[in-house]
Amino acid sequence: MVNAAVRGTVLATLLVVAMTGCGGGSEESGPAGGQNGDSLEGHEGKAPVALTSDQVRMALPSTGSLPEGWRVAVGGSAEAKAGQEAASDCENDTQSNCGGLVTMGRAMLEAVGASQWDNTVFVKVHSFDSVENAGVAMKSLVAAARKQAGTDAEPMKVSAGAEETDAFSEEISDYYSADVTMRVGTVVVHLSGTDLAKTDGIDALAKFQIDRIKQAASGKNPDA
Repeated sequence: MVNAAVRGTVLATLLVVAMTGCGGGSEESGPAGGQNGDSLEGHEGKAPVALTSDQVRMALPSTGSLPEGWRVAVGGSAEAKAGQEAASDCENDTQSNCGGLVTMGRAMLEAVGASQWDNTVFVKVHSFDSVENAGVAMKSLVAAARKQAGTDAEPMKVSAGAEETDAFSEEISDYYSADVTMRVGTVVVHLSGTDLAKTDGIDALAKFQIDRIKQAASGKNPDA
């Protein structure tokens, strides 16, 4: 197990990187409908989910609505961005040109009772003007995430109600990392977990986030 002080320093760096965007290109193929749990089947003919900046902010996790065992981390409250600031973050996150980006938002969660920097999940939501542009960004985001992952990364099954999903986890020094990328309509969601004691709760968080996006897109307040 990594020394606690060293691990804290490393994870502090990861926090800065994750909250400002990171990643690199990859030659791996992009996600396909149905990969790691979710499927395009049943979504044909439906109007694509799309979110405004205010809806992205509402769709992100809030303190009173999280699944049991999770809380909003200190300094991790939901925030939404638009314009050049959002575009710059999106380009860093996805390693794509983020064509058609409308807005993006982010939040940071942690497991209840966890020590600082332990059991942390970063949530990012990118909303685009078309399914096509969202698909391009998702493909690049998955490629970047998989390029950063170690050779021991393993597929992780996540069924959250998205139209496309790519997910994997990796054991690192008795802890786990988890990476989940999903698309629902024109919205791309990325969950990145670091220093997790286990990955069991990631599926519930993914479903929770997709449900909130669908509620916000339909004009409902997800906290209602």
